[in-house]
Amino acid sequence: MIQIIKVKDPLLGNFRANSLLRIFVDSQTLLALSGGRSPNYNQMIVLPRNIIPGAACLVDERYGSVGHAGSNELLLERSGLVDFLKSKNIELHNVLSVLPFEETAFDYDRRLRELFVKYEKKVAIMGIGNDLHTAGIFANSLAIDSPKYVVSQVVDDEFPKRITMTFKALARFNAFIILAFGQEKKEVFKKLLEDGLEDIRKYPAVFFKKTAIKSYLITDISL
Repeated sequence: MIQIIKVKDPLLGNFRANSLLRIFVDSQTLLALSGGRSPNYNQMIVLPRNIIPGAACLVDERYGSVGHAGSNELLLERSGLVDFLKSKNIELHNVLSVLPFEETAFDYDRRLRELFVKYEKKVAIMGIGNDLHTAGIFANSLAIDSPKYVVSQVVDDEFPKRITMTFKALARFNAFIILAFGQEKKEVFKKLLEDGLEDIRKYPAVFFKKTAIKSYLITDISL
């Protein structure tokens, strides 16, 4: 079930995310990070300096060379989050490596399973796209039904090669903090929240409506 938290603007939204992270995250927590335009990790984590997880990882990644221009890895670095985590001796588990596409997903699946055993508490910062995809899970994605924790797939997008956690992996989390800003998403969010929309294959973000996991949607969108 989704709890809506309305904010005035993205700045306040990211600070509101910080307040939720303070509740759910401690040194025994695995913190999973998403990319996209809504999470501002400088405002959310770096400047406040009060979120100290046991380890951090990525929810999904755009495949390519390590630190390529469109990668979530580079987004985290530019936000200052990578340096902040290093300063606190917190390990960040990136997806990208020198391995080929499918092998990269296999390797990340293995590492994620190890992290899930080590950290019982797991919190993820998520986003929702204009087509209601979340993480790297698009309509009819392999990640919807896969028995794996991570899959590689090619999607119809500017960055077609994606490596993403699956719904099986996300079902292991304790809380989701979802950020979505911009009035251009208003109609799609009204669609997500309307009664009767349950087609998770067509609209993967429906996952947050159907799960019993605590899910907080922070938005400046007037619904």
